[in-house]
Amino acid sequence: VLSVAYSPDGSSIVTASLDGTANVWDATTGALLLTLAGHTNWVVSAAYSPNGSSIITTSLDGTANVWDAITGALVHNLARHTGQVQSASYSPDGSFIVTAFADRTAKVWDATTGALLLTLEGHTNWVRSAAYSPDGSSIVTASFDQTAKVWDATTGALS
Repeated sequence: VLSVAYSPDGSSIVTASLDGTANVWDATTGALLLTLAGHTNWVVSAAYSPNGSSIITTSLDGTANVWDAITGALVHNLARHTGQVQSASYSPDGSFIVTAFADRTAKVWDATTGALLLTLEGHTNWVRSAAYSPDGSSIVTASFDQTAKVWDATTGALS
């Protein structure tokens, strides 16, 4: 298991695994509720949307998948990547997703449609992690190039 996250209400937990799946568990009983299968390589991160309705998973297969957190149905496959997807997180209002890539970029997606909105370029090595500021106005990225960069979440401009 490479990653774990609670649902916003604390009722379930999602785990990301080496076997190419993510599993959703009842946080109280430990019972397996769903298996999210569809990646073809390790699932390296998983996160809930702020309202708990969706889960984003990322994989070394170069994809990020958005799943319905109740049914486990695949909602979007964000497969427009040239490198391993290292992590993903939602904006505070759940409208956007930012993904971090081994190709030295981060990408911003519309969480509803799955449309690619921005590509954040400027790192010289893998981007390992990306996250929104609490107000959603900025994105911070962390890279193996030994830097963290702050970006405008609307324009993609480096701050």
